Amino acid sequence: MTFRLSHPQEHTRLGDGTVISASLGASLWTGTIRLAPANHPRHAEMEALIGLMDQPGATFLCHDPRYVGPAGDPTGAILGSRTVMIHSVASTMRELRLAGLPSGYVLSAGDMLGFQYGANPVRYALHRIVVGGTASSGGLTPLLEVVPNLRPGAVAGLTVSLIRPACKARLLPEPTYGSGRQALSRGASFDFIQTLR
Repeated sequence: MTFRLSHPQEHTRLGDGTVISASLGASLWTGTIRLAPANHPRHAEMEALIGLMDQPGATFLCHDPRYVGPAGDPTGAILGSRTVMIHSVASTMRELRLAGLPSGYVLSAGDMLGFQYGANPVRYALHRIVVGGTASSGGLTPLLEVVPNLRPGAVAGLTVSLIRPACKARLLPEPTYGSGRQALSRGASFDFIQTLR
């Protein structure tokens, strides 16, 4: 699987060598999922799910399986059943503080966090921490820098997921269903992109 942040940009190089970049839209999570070889009945189950996700307008929740939880708490055992919330958002929309964490809880660069915001539709934000920090004795973090930038709607009081945080995604056209050989089917894969709708 690949799971990365895509920044659509346009670049122009001036005569003096200066490169000017401009954003062409929202930064979105994209990736490719290649399914493992499986026996024919199991592969048929996976093909059925791909077929469902390939319908016009269909969406699904997607997380990066390489990072189930924070580096310091990969299974969520330390976090337990605590409810983590956004405490505040910086005016730059690049940083936020979290509350409700265990004392001394460490969030590191590379950890992921997610939350839902908005209504009709509910949107799923997914962010990677760039500059982490350690929660105070009261469970409050310092400002954590994240990518992509926080979008309007990210406000104090929203519940945050640190274990399997997900974004809403949709399939890109033309998934590969693979082919069968002897006892196994193999070669199925699909590309996805985050949707904000």
